[in-house]
Amino acid sequence: MATYTKKRILVIFTGGTVAGNVAESKVSQNTKSDPNSFVTILENSVDIVKKNWHIEINHSISELLNVDSSNMQPKNWTMIVEEIQRTYDDYDAFIILHGTNTMGYTAAALTFALENINKPVILTGAQVPLGYLGTDAVTNLVNSLRMAVWGYHEIKGIMAVFGSKIITGARVKKGTDFDYDPFKAFQTGDLGNIGRFMRIDEVAMKKHISYLSKYKALAIQSRVLSVKKEFDTESIASLTEFPGMSVDIFQSLVENNKIKAFIFRAFGAGDPSSHLFPAFEYLKKKKIPIVVTTQAPSGVSNFQVNETGQYLREHDLAIPAYDMSIESMTVKLGWLLAQKTKYEDIKQKMVEDMHGEITLGNELI
Repeated sequence: MATYTKKRILVIFTGGTVAGNVAESKVSQNTKSDPNSFVTILENSVDIVKKNWHIEINHSISELLNVDSSNMQPKNWTMIVEEIQRTYDDYDAFIILHGTNTMGYTAAALTFALENINKPVILTGAQVPLGYLGTDAVTNLVNSLRMAVWGYHEIKGIMAVFGSKIITGARVKKGTDFDYDPFKAFQTGDLGNIGRFMRIDEVAMKKHISYLSKYKALAIQSRVLSVKKEFDTESIASLTEFPGMSVDIFQSLVENNKIKAFIFRAFGAGDPSSHLFPAFEYLKKKKIPIVVTTQAPSGVSNFQVNETGQYLREHDLAIPAYDMSIESMTVKLGWLLAQKTKYEDIKQKMVEDMHGEITLGNELI
């Protein structure tokens, strides 16, 4: 008689494309899916996993939200965190069905909010909704289920499983609206690939897991789960530089809109025009942090390459983003603001590699 390992999986439903939250077109109907639409998919997959892997899966679905991911707000990130915290002791893994547009932001938010989580939390979704011709919803949900109960490697922490990619939560970046593989690991490698077979990058996965116990011991139970679930992104202004940009816009946003922090996409390797230096000096005087990244898709902002970036470094006027994605730096900054982190501490924390979101080894010698 076969002996089965038992696994309990909670699927958290938040809506998005996978649920049919897309505009009706000339070639397809606007087909909506509720959580029950995914029950049959899960049940068929559970039977296959039980037969082939000797794992008996008990699954439940939580209808937490049903929104287009473009409408996902920080309060929704908090709701997801609270649902995981509330049910933490009842399940061995969590799968989050999410829209693609803001999946990178949600993945980063969960990464910072659940810093010592000891279970897999997997985000997935679809490019083509369930019920449409060519849907990838079934494949992505089934692959996430496979990842959630995978027994050949240690699997835990926040990650996305989408198309053929397995990506750490702090590096999820959407690159296209068309392909079945829309996501990539921003500036780093994947944790693995999934298709007919699963291939885990053991070095990358061990590094991913190592961050989970960096600040506190891994949470065996909910009572020791470290949860910091608030985000103040409404106090952030995110600006892109262009030639001739007004130097006065920074002060105006601070004084008229109560902005408490900035993200600035400068030229080159984090090299703003020198005519903006008075704005940087004003922000330093007001103790308002400004994180400077680059407009180059694969660039690194390190204040090491050109004179204007070097000027920022020498006069301590800004925080270099290095190779952080816009999703991670925005969420991280909002997360620090929500904790009432002081100006000097924000400067230090933003360049600290807390969860694999930043690589400091890109400095020039």
